[in-house]
Amino acid sequence: MQHKNTSFWSSNMGFTLACVGAAVGLGNIWKFPYMTGTQGGGAFVFVYLITIFAIAIPVAAAELLVGRKGQSDAVSSVRDIAVENNRPAGFGIIGGIGVFGSFILLTFYAVIAGWVSSYIWRALSGQIGGLDATGAGVMFTDLLASPNEMILHQLAFLVFLGLILIRQLSAGLERANLILMPSLVIMLVFIAVYGAIAGDIKASLAYMFTPDFSKITPEVIQSAVGQGFFSVGVGAAMLMTYGAYLDKSINLGHAAITIALADTAIAILAGIGIFAIVFGQSLDPTAGPGLIFTTLPLAFAQLPFGGPLALVFFMLVYFAALTSGLSLAEVMFRWAENRFGWSRKRAIYVMLGATFLIGLSTVFSFNIWSDVKLAGRTLFDLKDYLVTAYIMPIGGLGVVLFAAWVMPVETLKQAFGGGGPLFSAWLFAGRFLAPLGILWIFWAGL
Repeated sequence: MQHKNTSFWSSNMGFTLACVGAAVGLGNIWKFPYMTGTQGGGAFVFVYLITIFAIAIPVAAAELLVGRKGQSDAVSSVRDIAVENNRPAGFGIIGGIGVFGSFILLTFYAVIAGWVSSYIWRALSGQIGGLDATGAGVMFTDLLASPNEMILHQLAFLVFLGLILIRQLSAGLERANLILMPSLVIMLVFIAVYGAIAGDIKASLAYMFTPDFSKITPEVIQSAVGQGFFSVGVGAAMLMTYGAYLDKSINLGHAAITIALADTAIAILAGIGIFAIVFGQSLDPTAGPGLIFTTLPLAFAQLPFGGPLALVFFMLVYFAALTSGLSLAEVMFRWAENRFGWSRKRAIYVMLGATFLIGLSTVFSFNIWSDVKLAGRTLFDLKDYLVTAYIMPIGGLGVVLFAAWVMPVETLKQAFGGGGPLFSAWLFAGRFLAPLGILWIFWAGL
């Protein structure tokens, strides 16, 4: 075995917050509300919740298991475990799919995070106060039409990730999550409470939790499952990489459930608060990807203390983007260090440089390359679709099948933190329930 990790989480709390941070990101606060709005409201939420428990939790536990046992980057962990059990080293491609998924994700994630930071500046300069519907739309359209501004904010986000991750694990990644995650939760609760007081909380709850089962189509199911993977962060090797820094005695089944429940609670809380504000101002919940950039600024402009509220909200979204961005980048850096024998600093420079350059295709897909389409999708839409509908589910399918079928049961029990009913439930879900669910999604999407 090679490339063993020499850094470890200093506490179980640090590990748990980092994993929750990896899961909680733009998927919860930007994508979950707009996907709920465009995919049938309660029907989408219903399928999403089933996905979390039947598929995302078993896959999350599998990633943590492989990471803890392999103690290396995603590719090396899977490959070393396979070789140790007299299986082909080619199994390492399962980890490679996750690393590739993280890379492609970060090439558009950083751009969206840049939108958020540009809105933080707009909130600070008072541009959001007094907006009307036309002004809110023009503000977002102007941003998308300004590649230079988008590139500047994209670059700032990537540099921020590099500055945090260049430090030792406990001083960089772990400390960042210890600060960011509690701050994020406090701000989110504030937004939800404000939405409940100043908005229409009844309409929000009815919209999210009264499913119209006639709206559950194969497309909605595929979207909900893709969102489940995107939101919890499984299938992109993030939890595998974080599990490798774990040398404490922690029950990985409990950890996977904690991560998924915290992630789901944050997504739902964000949805409740956002839709309460949207319905309170009689705005359209089906605004799509621009929901938090066009509809919400308009709502903030009409609310008491809307300017400071907009600032708090976009800082919340940026913190969420940072916690997930850190995990996506860590997957790439750890792999590059081991694959090429690079120093940490060199891995960061090269991988963030590549992410920035490929990310320019995301920036340009909204302006100078907006007419460039592949399979009827812009370059941004295509990357988003491929990652959430195919790369992450395939990565998740690979890792859960590998953990549940290739790794010996006794090894699994030891890495899991013991046997018992929870382990048995995970083994059943990992061998049958989650793989069948993922395969059915692919079949339904054909």
